Amino acid sequence: MSNIRLTLEFDGTNYSGWMRQGNEKIATVQETIEQAVQKLTGEMLEVTGCSRTDAGVHAINYTANLQTAAPIPPECFYKALNPFLPPDIKAKASCEVGEDFHAVYSAVRKTYRYYFYFGETEHPLYQNRVWQAAKKIDISADEILKFTNQACKFFIGKHDFSAFKAVGGLAKTSERTIFSAKVKQCGDNMFFLEICGDGFLYNMVRIIVGTLVGVALGRFAPEDIESIIESKDRKKAGMTAPPHGLYLFSVEY
Repeated sequence: MSNIRLTLEFDGTNYSGWMRQGNEKIATVQETIEQAVQKLTGEMLEVTGCSRTDAGVHAINYTANLQTAAPIPPECFYKALNPFLPPDIKAKASCEVGEDFHAVYSAVRKTYRYYFYFGETEHPLYQNRVWQAAKKIDISADEILKFTNQACKFFIGKHDFSAFKAVGGLAKTSERTIFSAKVKQCGDNMFFLEICGDGFLYNMVRIIVGTLVGVALGRFAPEDIESIIESKDRKKAGMTAPPHGLYLFSVEY
């Protein structure tokens, strides 16, 4: 048996997240890839993904692994698999890894990006991919970057992020370590948060983004983030940003 590591890219618009739901009427990324693997190899295998992404969330470099007896060179596995995958899910690379490699438990850092913009006009090309966070805002792009990045500094470090998690998560502890967090501009009124940590709670990145947008809109001061974290109270933080602006950007092992 070979333990194959896959690097995947997918548009999550048409899927109810990564995790198999046990309902053939609900399409998930995991189940779609497992069906493609079965067509390629004839094996019914479990494909383990690095993160339980929510419905509508996308990925640029998503890591998964599977164990197969198929006589396909590991470095060519992704090329052989792609013809069996739909256009909105593709494998970008593959390689053989040690038998102890696990897409979830071997990960040491994950980086997410969340894209959002401000403006009265809705952009058709951003639909399902970028969040229109507000139609009107009274501060400049430079001020948005200044205030949101002042707020980002309070997320860095090891904290109990209970105030930034949604009900329903399976995590045993709410403590996570954030290594970096920064808002960057990528268009006239479009921005993205890039955040790297050892792991993230259920909806944590989306709640952080909703709170940062609240900072940009003047609903929170940057220094409020510290007291929100200390409160461990979800009601103190901002809204949960919608899923379609979120991308799993990279995973480090």
